[in-house]
Amino acid sequence: MSKWIIFTDLDGTLLGHDDYAYEPILPMLERLRQAQIPVVLNSSKTLAELKQWQQRLKLEGPVIGENGGVILPPDMSQPLLIGEPYAAIRSLLEFWRSKHGWQFEGFGDWSVSEVMNHTHLSEGEAVLSMERAVSEPILWQDSPAALEAFEAALNREGLQLQKGGRFYHVMGRHDKADAMHFWLNRAYYSNGQSCQVVALGDGENDLSMLRYADYPVVVANPSRSQPLVDVEKAMITTQPAPQGWVEGVNTVMANFKGEGYE
Repeated sequence: MSKWIIFTDLDGTLLGHDDYAYEPILPMLERLRQAQIPVVLNSSKTLAELKQWQQRLKLEGPVIGENGGVILPPDMSQPLLIGEPYAAIRSLLEFWRSKHGWQFEGFGDWSVSEVMNHTHLSEGEAVLSMERAVSEPILWQDSPAALEAFEAALNREGLQLQKGGRFYHVMGRHDKADAMHFWLNRAYYSNGQSCQVVALGDGENDLSMLRYADYPVVVANPSRSQPLVDVEKAMITTQPAPQGWVEGVNTVMANFKGEGYE
């Protein structure tokens, strides 16, 4: 019999986009916990941030951070890095900014208070968001043509630019699906266990995760003029996060597993 597992983005998917509200999802998380259906956080956030959210939401299992670039399995004390080291990314960005005059700013340029202003996080949360391992979120402040040249330069160095809900993310050639595949193979497939994979997201950096899933759910995002639709067989919620997360999970599980989630 197949196991079920849920992978989810955080900001704008499980948490409210602007206020990070999550109280409406707590009864659903408890229901999933009783049904022994794990919920895995798969986000652009750092592991430090995700571990705090994992504790706050009373979740167990792995956490996947920085757009699939780093994963912390529950049986390991040290994370596994899939992406390029943060220091190498920052060094390259600073060199290019000096050489080409490209206008952008990233977390490595900001103080804690500046990160707070750009993210609406508390001071403690902002500090955790700056503990980066394999990616640099940036605000692009130059022209579209310069952005195109910047992205081409990244590609030549084996890096990529991913657009998230608030920032562009400079990182190695990995995505959320890479870390999903690693974990599913380690925890299920290598043991001959099949599983049904649900994924929920709201942004471009969630596309690989959504496409990899058996049951993709696109959570409505009020800050987007159009919802993500470039995902085959995706369900699109009518409500934004956090209520949209509950709507999406409830619809998928009720339709394909049964009302009791047994």
